[in-house]
Amino acid sequence: MYDHAGATEGGAWGFECAEQPGGLHVNEAMFLVEVLDTETGQPVEPGGKGELVITPLDRKAQPYLRFNLKDTALLSEEPCKCGRSFRLLKGGVLGRSDRLTKIRGVLFSPTSVEEVVRAFPEFGDEYQVILQKKGELDEVTVKVEMKPDERDHPDLEERLKQALRLHTGVRIHVELEAHGTLPRFEVKANRFKDLR
Repeated sequence: MYDHAGATEGGAWGFECAEQPGGLHVNEAMFLVEVLDTETGQPVEPGGKGELVITPLDRKAQPYLRFNLKDTALLSEEPCKCGRSFRLLKGGVLGRSDRLTKIRGVLFSPTSVEEVVRAFPEFGDEYQVILQKKGELDEVTVKVEMKPDERDHPDLEERLKQALRLHTGVRIHVELEAHGTLPRFEVKANRFKDLR
């Protein structure tokens, strides 16, 4: 299975390559895609992270310029192993910039938690990211469901805390939950709660 990225407003602007899984090629034959710094709005250099802005080159009935997808991506410094000249977004779409928030001076995307949680075989599919005020500080808590047949290991909570801190740059509180205790969603999962 491979990834494919697009927008209702513009169409399919990116695709994952079989030669180098884990990234998205930008379909530069049909789109002008920019990765812009979220603070300055200026294009990032290769290796930089920012917001995706697209301009479809084939739209006639409803053309638009520089449509901000509100997705964040990391522009790869190296070309793909497949030999295509299309630029590569390392890791694909990394998160949403419209949910990007500053926690103690660090830009934090709630969707960045998913990659870390999914790397642990002990956890099920459900998790929640909760942002709340504790005194003057913002605090992030991640609640994660265990798999039905999995038991809490003594160091599991600490391993998850360390992995989250390394990946996000933010100190995160972790709560391990029994299977079936977190909310289920019919259509699109809303795993982020901002209670500030």
